[in-house]
Amino acid sequence: MSHSVHRLHLASVNLQGQFNPPTYLDTRIDVYAYLVITGSSDVLLIDTGVGEGNEYIERVFEPHRTPIAEELARFGLETTDVNLLVNSHLHFDHCGNNQLFPSAEIFVQSNELAIARTPRYTVAEWFDYDGARINAVSGDREISAGIRLLSSPGHTPGHQSVLVETVNGNVLVAAQAAYTADEYLRGGDPAEQAHKGLEDQYLRSISRLKSVAAREIYFSHDDRGSVIEKEEKFLPPGGVKT
Repeated sequence: MSHSVHRLHLASVNLQGQFNPPTYLDTRIDVYAYLVITGSSDVLLIDTGVGEGNEYIERVFEPHRTPIAEELARFGLETTDVNLLVNSHLHFDHCGNNQLFPSAEIFVQSNELAIARTPRYTVAEWFDYDGARINAVSGDREISAGIRLLSSPGHTPGHQSVLVETVNGNVLVAAQAAYTADEYLRGGDPAEQAHKGLEDQYLRSISRLKSVAAREIYFSHDDRGSVIEKEEKFLPPGGVKT
């Protein structure tokens, strides 16, 4: 498949209190989305970053944003060109700009949609707004030729990753199935990263994602990608196609 995957930097946010476990090396992290330009007419965006207008998010996380329209413009695209949108999960830093994409069908796991509609989980109006074209998915699904959603619960009840076929092999956008490439390669840190009660599922999801033998694997909060050849190793920062 003549698909290509590109990293977009959408924001950086502060981590504080319960959001900053003691083993984290940084107290400010980057937020990445991924753009998939296909060999057909489909344009896929995986996650949409941090929205605006929520006082709690502004005060606690102090987001510094990169306008998503500027990131798309690097590829000659506008927000209206995106017709497929995947939310890996519905935490505030992954769904905040969904409504900027009026042409997009939005794919969310049904388990994630259910918990996101409960109090204190996320900023509901950032994904659950009038006109949102939400397609609730249960499990794996091919959403375009060579692009497949992979259910990977653990970080949240309905987390999902995306497998993309390219001419050079499979690319996996693991998103936040693991927090960093280091964590992914060592099998997971569920005590820090898993939703309460999903620690075992978190580990199983990472194991399952490893089984697809993707050539490249990318993450929501780490700009390194791991390369799977005869052995696992890291790409340097910026190693993903941009």
